[in-house]
Amino acid sequence: MGYPMRKIILLGVVLILGVGCGRKVDPVPWESVVPKRIVDLQALSREGNLLLEWTAPKENTDKSALTDLASFQVLRSEGDLVADECRGCTGSPKVVSEMKRSGKEEFKGKRISILFEDLQARKGYVFQVLSVNERGHPGAPSNPVQVYWDYPPQQPRVVYGERGDKKTELSWEPVIGATGYNIYRRTDEEIFSLDPLNKGLLKETHYTDLNVENEKKYIYTVRAVRRVVKTDVEGKSSLELSMTPTDLIPPGPPGGLVAIPLKNGVELNWRRSREPDLLGYNVYRRKGGENEFRRLTKDPLPKETFLDTDVEVNQDYEYAVTAVDRSPRKNESPRSEESRVKYIY
Repeated sequence: MGYPMRKIILLGVVLILGVGCGRKVDPVPWESVVPKRIVDLQALSREGNLLLEWTAPKENTDKSALTDLASFQVLRSEGDLVADECRGCTGSPKVVSEMKRSGKEEFKGKRISILFEDLQARKGYVFQVLSVNERGHPGAPSNPVQVYWDYPPQQPRVVYGERGDKKTELSWEPVIGATGYNIYRRTDEEIFSLDPLNKGLLKETHYTDLNVENEKKYIYTVRAVRRVVKTDVEGKSSLELSMTPTDLIPPGPPGGLVAIPLKNGVELNWRRSREPDLLGYNVYRRKGGENEFRRLTKDPLPKETFLDTDVEVNQDYEYAVTAVDRSPRKNESPRSEESRVKYIY
């Protein structure tokens, strides 16, 4: 046998051995490739109802991308609330709601929510959610959420508001049986958020909102909350209250006013005010023998100087200056210390 033939035979043996040494892997059954388990299910009481929220999974249990998520099923078991325990909550859960994808709607990775309005007083509930793919195979049920339910508290009847400079203040009459309160805020272009302004439940009957802008309208509502075992049950909203914060604080009075008689009048100079919203200054004058100061400037002056040419020889004058801000109210400061001068030219 010649050399070329031996080379071909050896190569064939190597190929056969290579194929024979390969490891055989069993195929993964389709029914085992299901959406990952939801682990962040939470229940929130909003206006006498219950809101369930969770994040839709992005992957399957084998870590492959989840591309065929079709629906969610909400499971619920319930029982009677006796003292601080739920009798019957450990029973078999039932599917009480199903949320299906419509058209090209994308669930993956989104925050999902569903509202329940059928909860009964003196009941306990356990909720779970499971994801279902397009082949009808469900993932494992989510983390269970225990809910204790009873009649929600009454809505706050009277809410008072007071606006200020970059702040609003609310107060309300206490609600009988309330454990605390939640505050909600919106603008004309918005709806109320699902989350209250307050980070934790308010125990007091007043709230100061410092995260506002002047001259912008805000709409507030207050809801009372009642603790039922471990669940905070929130009642209906109070009547809405509108407030527009505004700058009510005037600048400080200018300092260092000096009046200097010159041939063509009396020149006034003063120190610049440090307010960041300063618009300008008003100048006031009072003749000797007069009781009241009269404003000499029609509009606020942009500079810290003024020449009064309407003066008489041998006449005594008193001058004062005020600072004005840029707010819509054009808040004006108290008058500065007077500067007296006798015009002798």
